Amino acid sequence: MDTLSLRLFLRIAELGSVSAAASDLLLSPASASARLVKLEETVGFRLFNRTTRAVSLTTDGEAFLPYAQQMIETLETGLSAVKRSEERRVGKECRSRW
Repeated sequence: MDTLSLRLFLRIAELGSVSAAASDLLLSPASASARLVKLEETVGFRLFNRTTRAVSLTTDGEAFLPYAQQMIETLETGLSAVKRSEERRVGKECRSRW
């Protein structure tokens, strides 16, 4: 399960549109649809009910939504912590050279 597909899921849920979410994430609608299908295959259930005019979360999609949000938030927190640690390390190296 990749983070772009999770972000796509979250944006579709927020915007109510695969094409709008695809545009927001700089994906083609076809690529977004393929990613969504792959994500549904990975999790083992449908995330959205789709019609030609709209998408809506399935019951399973609604249940999965907070976990997907938490996964992305946890990833961003971890990356931010490592980046801050790296900046402190590099800062110390620069100060020690002077």
